[in-house]
Amino acid sequence: MQNDPSMPRFLASGGEMGVRVGVHDWAATPLGPLSTWPASLRIAAGMVLSSRFPACLVWGPELISLYNDAFVPILGAKPDALGRPFNEVWHEAWPLIGPIAERAFAGEPTFIEDYALEIQRYGRAEMASFTFCYSPVRDEDGKVVGMIDTVIETTARIGAEKAQADALRLTEEALRQSQKMEAVGQLAGGVAHDFNNLLTGISGSLELLSQRVAQGRLNELERHIAVAKSSATKAGVLTRRLLTFSRHHPLERRAVDINQVIGDMEDLIRRSAGAAVTLELECDRGLWPVWIDSHQLENALLNLCLNARDAMSSSGALRIETRKVALPTGATREFRIEAGDYVLLRVSDAGCGMTPEIVQRMFEPFYTTKPAERGTGLGLSLVHDFVRQSGGHVHVRSQPGQGTDIDLYFPRHGGAAMEPPAALPAATAEPPRVSQGETVLLAEDDAAVREVTAEVLKEMGYTVLEVTDGASALKHLNANARIDLLVCDLALPGGMNGRRVAEMGQALRPGMKVLFITGYGESAEGANAPVSGAPLLLKPYTLDDLMREVHALMR
Repeated sequence: MQNDPSMPRFLASGGEMGVRVGVHDWAATPLGPLSTWPASLRIAAGMVLSSRFPACLVWGPELISLYNDAFVPILGAKPDALGRPFNEVWHEAWPLIGPIAERAFAGEPTFIEDYALEIQRYGRAEMASFTFCYSPVRDEDGKVVGMIDTVIETTARIGAEKAQADALRLTEEALRQSQKMEAVGQLAGGVAHDFNNLLTGISGSLELLSQRVAQGRLNELERHIAVAKSSATKAGVLTRRLLTFSRHHPLERRAVDINQVIGDMEDLIRRSAGAAVTLELECDRGLWPVWIDSHQLENALLNLCLNARDAMSSSGALRIETRKVALPTGATREFRIEAGDYVLLRVSDAGCGMTPEIVQRMFEPFYTTKPAERGTGLGLSLVHDFVRQSGGHVHVRSQPGQGTDIDLYFPRHGGAAMEPPAALPAATAEPPRVSQGETVLLAEDDAAVREVTAEVLKEMGYTVLEVTDGASALKHLNANARIDLLVCDLALPGGMNGRRVAEMGQALRPGMKVLFITGYGESAEGANAPVSGAPLLLKPYTLDDLMREVHALMR
């Protein structure tokens, strides 16, 4: 093109787009023939075409487009944009970029990084990101006559960064969960001890009941029944707490009362610490709320208590304190947090203490002074990350032979109020017996649970059909016999869980009611997860609970 005497000199370094500009029918556009272009337009066009950076010249009130070779990939498979209005080429994004172009034509340049736009380049809508600058172009008299759009697409980089961030988030969640399961493993010994005590109370009471009935000493039955029921209730509370703690939870920050979390965790902490460790609680009343993830706080608290127990060789005093503190500028400069109101959570032990060298490294990932079989070195690192991500600070005081204080500072939350604890259900009168001859299909694989549940339902007046797996339940549901209520365990054996049985059953019998029962807790996941909005009875349940739920469904 450089040797073509018919081509204007300002197109000489324009590459393929320079050739196209030279042969384009500009007379059919508001710009007119090339020979009539003003100097300002020719100079601006030459600058854009000779640049190796993606650029588009937008000229005149009609916003006529002229661009270089590097800008062509930005257009994708859009119809040819040369000589067309810029607002027509990018019509789908014009509500967002139009005001920016108007500012450029008013003489104000704009630079924007990683701007996300929904555009159409390949016959479909897509989200793309761009870093661009709209710069005004002036003529010889200083009047704005156009703008230059210099742009690079950052969609791939933004996507890669998001994928990397997602992978990091998933890794962090996996680390938190692995640390939580490590803590549950350390709880196992204490929990087994407590369960053996509870089972001894239940089995011993049942043996005494049998003996007293045989001896005719019926006036003593109520006392032994009360002991057995109390032990069963305590076992149920313990298993539900363990299930809730060990379950994977998505991060969810909300207003949290740290004292409430400590109160909920107290039994688990006592059991994990062991009988030789004295747990002391000193929690300020009227504690400010903090904006954190409560499940991460539970994990952090149990982790600190387990470390304190190990530091004391399983004997001594473990102390948990909370209080409101106001940190002045001097203290917050040391902690690298803002001055203001904070809630302090302190875990103290009277154990072996740590050297300054260990304190300096204690929050490093995978650093541990424990034997390999007793720790991964991740626990304190995750505690530190959790507190920092919550806008707080961790401060450690320790000396060899003098124990350790670990202080967690959480900023006071002044927004939404804390959720009040759920109100206990009001006591109701004993449900009336059924008189309509209604039928219940009971699907439960545990023989003892099935027998007791069926007996109660029969006492209420229902006809009860008993099955042990999903396939057997489905056979009854496919038959013509009347079924008014399905009482179904979520974790049925045989490849068809309770959710699937209920879904297929209600498709076959749209008017049938369903009550799920489960031993996995309300926060169970996967196939054992309860159906949203469906009635759910948690094991171990009392007979009154069963009757109340059934009556509420069937009345």
